[in-house]
Order: sequence, then C-alpha cells, then structure tokens
Amino acid sequence: MFESLKAVLTPKRKAVLKSYFRGVIVSALTLISSNALGFDPVVSAVLASVAGPAAKALDKTETEFGVGSEK
Repeated sequence: MFESLKAVLTPKRKAVLKSYFRGVIVSALTLISSNALGFDPVVSAVLASVAGPAAKALDKTETEFGVGSEK
C-alpha cells in the first residue's frame, strides 16, 4: 500500500499539497481572528498577508527563502 502512495506523492505533488495546506491554515487563522476574536477585518487581512510568507519562511524544507535557504 505504501509503495503505491510513494508513487502517487511525487516531490512536486508534495510541494503543492504543502502549499495548499499552508493556505488553508492561514485562511482559518484569518476567519478565526475576524469572527471568534472580534478583530477588525482590516487587521485580519494584514495578519493573513503576513502569516502566509512567515509560515513558509519558518519551514526548514523550503529553499527559496527563510530558515532553509542558503544565505
């Protein structure tokens, strides 16, 4: 079973899924901060615009920029 899963999850597909889930988390954070915490929608939008790139920058496997990039 795991052999077929490895064949389906190519490195490119893993990167796409990781990017998708990062977007889902940032969207959920925006929704929670706007609705449940009662932040102003503008504050929530600013938080979301910073949270996406920050999440990617903190990922050690991302080589474009952030913690995992070459300096």
